Amino acid sequence: MKRILSALLLALLAAGMIFAGGSQEAEAASSAAVSSGDGKYVVDTLRIGVASLPTSMDPTLNVGNATIRVHFNIFDTLIYADQDDSYALKPMLAESWERIDDYTLELKLRDDVYWHNGDKFTSKDVQFTFDRLKKNIPGNTLAQSLMNTIDHVEIIDDYTCRIVTSVVDPLLEIRIASSWGAWILPADYITEVGDDEFALHPVGTGPFMVESFSPEKVVMKRAENYWGEKPYVNTIEYINYPEASSRITALMTGEVDIITQLPLDQVPVVENAKGVNAVSLPISNIHVIEFYFDGEDPSNPVNDKKLRQALSLAVDRQMLSDAFWGGKAEVPRGHQYPDFGDMYFADYPVEEYNLEKARQLLAESNYSGQEITYELRNGYYTFGNEVAEAVTDMWRDLGVNCRVVFKDSEDDDTIVRNWSNSMRFPDPAGGLWLLWGNLEEWRWGHKPQAFLDAGNVLTTSLDKEERKAAARELMDIFREEVPAILLYYPVECWGVRDGLEWHPYASQTLNFRADAFWGTEA
Repeated sequence: MKRILSALLLALLAAGMIFAGGSQEAEAASSAAVSSGDGKYVVDTLRIGVASLPTSMDPTLNVGNATIRVHFNIFDTLIYADQDDSYALKPMLAESWERIDDYTLELKLRDDVYWHNGDKFTSKDVQFTFDRLKKNIPGNTLAQSLMNTIDHVEIIDDYTCRIVTSVVDPLLEIRIASSWGAWILPADYITEVGDDEFALHPVGTGPFMVESFSPEKVVMKRAENYWGEKPYVNTIEYINYPEASSRITALMTGEVDIITQLPLDQVPVVENAKGVNAVSLPISNIHVIEFYFDGEDPSNPVNDKKLRQALSLAVDRQMLSDAFWGGKAEVPRGHQYPDFGDMYFADYPVEEYNLEKARQLLAESNYSGQEITYELRNGYYTFGNEVAEAVTDMWRDLGVNCRVVFKDSEDDDTIVRNWSNSMRFPDPAGGLWLLWGNLEEWRWGHKPQAFLDAGNVLTTSLDKEERKAAARELMDIFREEVPAILLYYPVECWGVRDGLEWHPYASQTLNFRADAFWGTEA
């Protein structure tokens, strides 16, 4: 993975996608304190302009891009998947681990970890965390599905526990290292204050503790009782700027030090400004157009597979990439991610554009001219609005009656909407299967039995070749059934002021721990 990511970064550099900013530092809101002695300076206040903030500080609820940016710095997992080292598994809250048998993983926990409120971390917290995920707390579906192979946790002593799975799970270690719902939570604190209070005033074991949380801003302070190396920043403020123009202005004027979701066409603006720079990276995400269908309702036109196939074939993905992403958003080879390493199929065909074939399938379908609305939240995804308009133009050219509808929220019964599919961990089971097959009650009703069978092999087989065959079969069935139209791997851009040593990750987590962030000048 590290070799692949390095190659991507070199390709982007050669293509001019990673830009160096001006040599003089802009007037910034943050300040740096004295050097630590190794050339790393402690930043007093780091301000980050984001397009959206979490709606809850509970890291198991409504897990998404907005949440992992923040929660990554507050909570810890048992095992750490190091994205700077090909997702190598390293100790975090667990000092060591070993397989007792095919169903049991024994972990030796650190004995020097304290929660932000001063309570001691023990095996009880691990047991509580995974027991709690089995409860149907509103919003925990994705985190719950991530850990659905875990049956129970056995406490051996305060610093030894065993995770026991209900099936053979060859991926348990990387699963419990995921940033998408594997964070360990405080048993005594949540039991005392309740779920709602915890969601407002969380307690973690990570390097930062939450000082305040609102829809406009999240403020975190360095946790002085943190068990690991202290981070090189005292205070972090995540500030909500829904409009891209507002985020860019905040960066240019020094109101913030880093901004997320910098539009690609605005990168030259940041590049040419003094004291700031831009960095860009293909992320472990696929933008999709999702269909809602169950195969039964005759009034729902996308229940017709031939219509879904026609709509997919009518989308010129490369044109979308060229027009909005400068050709940098790659058309995927099926529902998979390059992060999969040797489980990635480089020979799988790219998503096809074939208008003639699409028209033939449309003629063979039961479509009779019903209006199809393509619904989306205004400005939620980078270029989401523009792509929606372009796609509906393509569908009208195909002969489909359609229009774009902007909504403030998403409805479960919306038959066509945009979505993004983020990888949960670097394996096919953490991509297509976890997002589309693992959730029993999802928008793709009546999944083919062959899809479910392949998913079972993928998640339980210890034979790598069997797993690879199952992963390819899942992609084949997904392409045939078209529960969603795969568009492209988006390129994410960040604006960063000079004087900061930091780099983003393809997973979209924002890491401000001591090994990943520091000031470079006083």
